[in-house]
Amino acid sequence: VGSLRPELALYLLLAWFLVYIVIWRGLHQSGKIIWCTALFPYLILFILFIRGVTLEGASEGLLYYLRPDWSKLKDPRVWITAGTQVLFSYGIGIGANVALGSYNKYNHNFYRDSMIVCSICSGTSLFAGLVIFSVLGHMAHLQGKDVSEVARSGPGLAFLAYPEMVVQLPFAPVWAVLFFLMLIVLGIDSQFCTVEALVTGLVDEFASTLRPYRRLFTLSVVVIQFLLGLPLVTQGGMYIFQLMDFFSASGVSLLTVVFFEIVGFAWIYGAKRIYANIKDMVGFTPNKYFFFCWLFAAPCVIVGMLVFYIAVPEPVMYSDHYVYPWWGEMIGWGMALASIIWIPTYAIYYLWNSSGTLLERIKKGVTPQVVPRKVQEGSPTSDESLALEPPTNIVRVLLQEKS
Repeated sequence: VGSLRPELALYLLLAWFLVYIVIWRGLHQSGKIIWCTALFPYLILFILFIRGVTLEGASEGLLYYLRPDWSKLKDPRVWITAGTQVLFSYGIGIGANVALGSYNKYNHNFYRDSMIVCSICSGTSLFAGLVIFSVLGHMAHLQGKDVSEVARSGPGLAFLAYPEMVVQLPFAPVWAVLFFLMLIVLGIDSQFCTVEALVTGLVDEFASTLRPYRRLFTLSVVVIQFLLGLPLVTQGGMYIFQLMDFFSASGVSLLTVVFFEIVGFAWIYGAKRIYANIKDMVGFTPNKYFFFCWLFAAPCVIVGMLVFYIAVPEPVMYSDHYVYPWWGEMIGWGMALASIIWIPTYAIYYLWNSSGTLLERIKKGVTPQVVPRKVQEGSPTSDESLALEPPTNIVRVLLQEKS
């Protein structure tokens, strides 16, 4: 991987320092900062959009972006890429939504919030694409090429398309600073939620031990993640980044985790119980469409994507010319298994340490049990599991105790 690049290591340290000073007391207490970091990119994107659509050749890029190519629907890789992108964009499977939602009051209308968040997320992706492809159309016009030859996927796209637009604005140096500040804000915003999900999950799970030392524990998590990120700021760090992006941040690892989540959510805890919980919280029952999605559509689609992902392997490449060797892909699969292996490992551990016949152990393992936990500092954890009838009472107890 080469030697460490000191300037990049310093920037990495600065990024993690910013993360810590925002979440050290808990992300829910940094609301004003989150409002600023969330809204600032929209202002910059809107300005860049106005400038982008007025550039010569922008219409060619927009037509390329908006004109559907129906033949791509036959390609399983398109479905896999689209599915993993949806999971990644909405933060599904990484715990961020659960961690942030846990700070809501019991009767908060999360159903409305989820509809708003999903709409904004999809709208933002569409809007950002309009900005990028208006510039790509302009670049294709200047170079006398087709838009498809200019449009290249990957992390470098933002550093290719947006700066080209920035130089077209008056006071270009000022807009360049604001643009790269926007990129920093977007990246830091994602780090806020990801780290908060990890910290909140562990603090809630081991409340009596970690809650009194949340700030120190958060610092230790940040330091460990900074150290784990150092290989990415070496001379060959981009090659490691591509492996992590392909295997760890998306693809089979994320799909597998989400599959087990939806199975536990809809089949083990039970879709009917979820409906009862939601009605007790917000006062109405969601559309039966969600019932169908939880039980059948989502699991089947995820299984189909996993089958295609494994049956039609795609070589890992960097910059369309470097193909990773077999041992590089093995390292990538090791990264993917690092997040998946804990699911069967805990299942084996549970079955090994439970009493009764194998069938009784399995039945006990898939029977939902909720252990309410006192969140007051120093209070003990109850050893008694609550029965799930009625299920709404259990969720109410848990959320009331947490708030």
